Amino acid sequence: MKIHTFDTPKETARAVTHQLLKQLDTVRKDAFNLAISGGHTSELLFHLWAEIYPQSLPWQRVHLYWVDERCVPPTDGDSNYGLAKRTFLNHVKIPHDQIHRILGEANPDHEAQRYSDLVKKNLPDNDGFPQFDLLILGIGTDGHTSSIFPGQKDLLNYPTPYAVSAHPETHQYRIALTGQPMIRASMTLFHIVGAEKAEILTNVVDPSPAADQYPAGYVTRNADNVAYFIDKAAAKYLK
Repeated sequence: MKIHTFDTPKETARAVTHQLLKQLDTVRKDAFNLAISGGHTSELLFHLWAEIYPQSLPWQRVHLYWVDERCVPPTDGDSNYGLAKRTFLNHVKIPHDQIHRILGEANPDHEAQRYSDLVKKNLPDNDGFPQFDLLILGIGTDGHTSSIFPGQKDLLNYPTPYAVSAHPETHQYRIALTGQPMIRASMTLFHIVGAEKAEILTNVVDPSPAADQYPAGYVTRNADNVAYFIDKAAAKYLK
C-alpha cells in the first residue's frame, strides 16, 4: 500500500488524474476499463476533468463503469450516473456506447445480474472475476466503500461481480461492486479528502486484521495493487 498526500483537495484531484494518465499509458490496449464512484470527492474530480482535461485525456479509449449506484432514476439527485453526466460527461468526448451506466431505475436484482454479466463479458478475467484497469474508490466516515457497509461482509466474498446492497439506516437499495473484483483490479485507488475522513482513515489503513471490520479496510489489506491519494486534512492522524 502506498499513501500519497497533497496539500489541498484540488491538488489531490490533479494527482489522481495524473495517475489515470499513467495507467492509460501503461495499459497498451485500445479499451481502458475505468470504474468511478459518486459523492462529493468524486464531484471535485469530475469538475477538474471537465474544466482542464476535456481534450488532453484520451477519452476515446475509456470504457466507463460505475463502482456503485443508488436504485433511483438517472434524473434523481442521488444518482451517481446523474452526477457524472452533469459534471463531466456532457463536456468530454467519450463515445456513447463506451459509457456503461448501472440502470438505477431497473429491478435491483435483475440489474445486478445484468451488470455482472456485462463486466464479465467486456473485461479480462483475473482468477474468475473481471479485472478493471483502474478503480477509483471513496470511503465513508463509517468505513464503507462501494456500497458495502460494515456488517455486510458477505458482499466482500460474493460470487458475482455486482450485488444488491442496502444502506443500513435509510434502507435505500444500491447496486454495488463486490469485494473480489475490487481487490483484483490492476490498480485500486482510494481518493480521500477532508478532515471528516481523518479518523476512519487511520482505521482502514491499519495493517492488522482489525481493519477488516471495515469494507474499505478489507479491500486495502487484500488488494493486489492499492494506493491512497489523500489531502493533508484527511491525513492529520496518520503517523
